[in-house]
Amino acid sequence: MGIYSNSKLSTFDQCKYKFRLQYIERIRTDIQCIEAFMGSLVHDALEKLYKDLQSGKLNSKDELLEYYLRRWKEDWNDNILVVKEYANPEMYQNIGVESLLNYYDKYHPFDQLKIIGVETNEKLDLSNGDKYYVKIDRLAADDLGNYYVIDYKTNSSLKRQEELDRDRQLAMYSIWVRENYPEAKDVKLVWNFLAFNEEFSSSRTADDLVRLKLEVEDKIKEIESCNEFPTNKSKLCDYCGYKSMCHEWVGKKKIVGKGVKKQTILGDFSS
Repeated sequence: MGIYSNSKLSTFDQCKYKFRLQYIERIRTDIQCIEAFMGSLVHDALEKLYKDLQSGKLNSKDELLEYYLRRWKEDWNDNILVVKEYANPEMYQNIGVESLLNYYDKYHPFDQLKIIGVETNEKLDLSNGDKYYVKIDRLAADDLGNYYVIDYKTNSSLKRQEELDRDRQLAMYSIWVRENYPEAKDVKLVWNFLAFNEEFSSSRTADDLVRLKLEVEDKIKEIESCNEFPTNKSKLCDYCGYKSMCHEWVGKKKIVGKGVKKQTILGDFSS
């Protein structure tokens, strides 16, 4: 049995060599780009906001920002990469601050929807015996019985609606929601693009989800039958924690695999 996630499938599509290093060779790297660092702390702050709400505590704006800035100071380290020449850590820290301030002002007092779950840690059973990791930033419901799979994005660019209508991540999560909350009248997919203070939504039909699940299972078959793991040199390499290990950049000998066995693939618990 293998455990898969959206990030694992995306890594395979992005660069098979990175996939091998990360999920087969099990090589861990401390290198992290600052975009991911900032994004994780913003997510953590919103996780705190909603988990505290579940316990009856409403954080003030100052309390939320204090938490974010304290975590930034505590977690900052020399392995965090600032790739863009014009950028600096303070710029990204401020993007996170503005994102949280705008979100707070827009949704306060955060009672528009009932909180069902925050940062879920679940698995969706696939028909081939594998499992798909379900990590929903926030699962919520309204008074009409509609459920909402909500995702926070700290991207520096907005996605087009047609891209969101093809999105795999939240759509797969919605399959798990439908299976575990059969009372849901509908499941809506929602993205909060925090840097732009914009919210977008999408939905899927039952037929859409059947096709998507089959596509994911076909992708897993492709992964598990893969025998070679070539590099895919692109602008994304500058943000990759494995760049210093890649023969495209440091002349290391390419690793050629003998096929990916289910039991050798690590469970990936990222969104």
